[in-house]
Amino acid sequence: MAVAFFVAWDGRPLSPTGYESVGSIYLWLWILVQTLCLMLPALGLLIVCAALNTKHACGKHCAVLVNVYFLSIPVVLVFDGLIFHWIGQRLFSANFANGMGDFARLLPFVSNGSLTLSGWVAAFSVGIPAFAWILSNWLVTHVKGRTKTPFLVFVAAAYGLAFLCGASHFMNATSDLTEAMEYRSSAHPFHVFGVLRTRSVGPNTTSEWRTHSGDKTATASAAPSDQQGTSSYMARERRLRMARALPSRQNTSLPDVVIVVIESLRPEVLTKDVMPNLSNLAAECIDCRYHFSGGNATNHGVFSLVTGLDPIWFGTSQRFNPGMYRWFKNLGYVTGFFAGADDWDAFHMSGFIRAPLFDEYEVRPRDGISSDRRAVELASAFLSRAERHVSMETTRSPRLAMVYLYGTHATYQSYSRDQVDQPAADNRFPFPYPARLRDAVWNRYRNSARTVDRLVKPLLARDCVIVVVGDHGEAFLEDGTAGHGIRLSRYQNMTAALLYCPGESARVIEQPTSHTDVLPTMLSFLKAQLSDPGVIDGVSLVQASEQQLVARRFCIRNYLDDDYGLIGPWTKDPAKPFAYRFTARIKTETIKPLNGIDELGLEMDLETGNEMSAELTEWTSQFYRHFTKTQTEPK
Repeated sequence: MAVAFFVAWDGRPLSPTGYESVGSIYLWLWILVQTLCLMLPALGLLIVCAALNTKHACGKHCAVLVNVYFLSIPVVLVFDGLIFHWIGQRLFSANFANGMGDFARLLPFVSNGSLTLSGWVAAFSVGIPAFAWILSNWLVTHVKGRTKTPFLVFVAAAYGLAFLCGASHFMNATSDLTEAMEYRSSAHPFHVFGVLRTRSVGPNTTSEWRTHSGDKTATASAAPSDQQGTSSYMARERRLRMARALPSRQNTSLPDVVIVVIESLRPEVLTKDVMPNLSNLAAECIDCRYHFSGGNATNHGVFSLVTGLDPIWFGTSQRFNPGMYRWFKNLGYVTGFFAGADDWDAFHMSGFIRAPLFDEYEVRPRDGISSDRRAVELASAFLSRAERHVSMETTRSPRLAMVYLYGTHATYQSYSRDQVDQPAADNRFPFPYPARLRDAVWNRYRNSARTVDRLVKPLLARDCVIVVVGDHGEAFLEDGTAGHGIRLSRYQNMTAALLYCPGESARVIEQPTSHTDVLPTMLSFLKAQLSDPGVIDGVSLVQASEQQLVARRFCIRNYLDDDYGLIGPWTKDPAKPFAYRFTARIKTETIKPLNGIDELGLEMDLETGNEMSAELTEWTSQFYRHFTKTQTEPK
């Protein structure tokens, strides 16, 4: 029954076209084999129960343990299926255990559909064991005292057929069906209980590190030092604190700047039929077609945006004194922040999104479309130039408005007139959702993007510098997960980026770019520069040549686990990994390679780890502005 529930819930085909009925039988028999095998460890205990008098206390305890073991199997399948549909990880996996502490923060995003789903899961968790108990008692009552031969023959035939199917599976007699069954690993008890390995993101990140000698260390090895005896990290932190923005010597007035951050923005929706206003802007600006956020969640993405730093800096003091705000104030800007959400502290963002950092700060709790509309109205008033006409002698300071729009975050809200893509899921859809609902949820997301495009139109005046980016991407089961913040993948870490400046030529950039590039590009638009240009990780997309962009390396960060992905010249090569996964400690300047991953965020086989170590070493040497050794763990 547990398997039947998730087969119906998932809605994916049971087998390739032409084998539907055969595939259904094959799946059920193969799962039966797995379930029977998982029950084998309890057979010994069953024998003990039979040998002992069931009225004896020890016999009763053994019977209870056996029943609990048997009846827990479908309950585990239910919960594992729910987790696997959401984050693509097993219930018993270390990645799921590591992320448990962050799941409490997701409670504000629970929808009516999610509550309904939780109710069904609870009902099945109680109902399946109860049904099994009632059925077994009924069988015992009706088989006792009667001839058992027909019943035993039936059971023996079912077991024999199941194990023949299992043997066929292991011998790969029907490769197409085998491949289809493996794809449905959420329904396989062997996968759920770890008997068969599920394809995963790769090695788990751990707090223990190893140096070249292989000895375990509580922390990473000592950091290399510069000529003053301080680490490269500390030297660079000092440079960051001292850096200032230097205005152009030309006595021209600076334009206003508006930065629009759109939640969970997938680049595929920047089309004329979904987001016509932003699509028109894309034709007039620097359009980054292969752009990465600093991470797959808002905190790391916005951090890279406002600091120009790779997300490896997130745990440092730079989180509390972002360069963007300091440097724009150096240039004489009045700054404002306007948002349709206010949960910055819950997601570790209050360091760089808080009232004291801005001249004007207006946020409200999430309230669907209305809170986004209010944020746009307040930002438009902040940027209004009507006051310039009050007096010809009055000089108005340039303004920077940062606007955060939440409408494209699940559950993807939209105006009724924008609900063009149909069939679309209604606001009761569960999260996580099954594969059969994927297209309907995607249509609902496209409709919400259409509404956000309508709302943002007043902020797209072409006499301003305009930046439009997503805070991160969003997965719609393409990488086996729903949402974001779960996995380093193309779908969760890539987003859109449009950078417009009056008078600048339009340009399409197909090479990988990063949120770290936005800040230096804006300074180039303003003909300003940093007193120490090399202090940040991003590059100006106005000044960078095609060769420089091709050769770039930068990192992206995962929210759910403490791991990073290195993006570089290999990323767009289908024969090579999408990214090299690693963990790092910036303050000790130590990095540990883990594995290569594909664009789904899943582990790829590498012939050797030499290329990965070499690329990480090259990035590290650029990151700290001199060569440092990469600490590796022997494989």
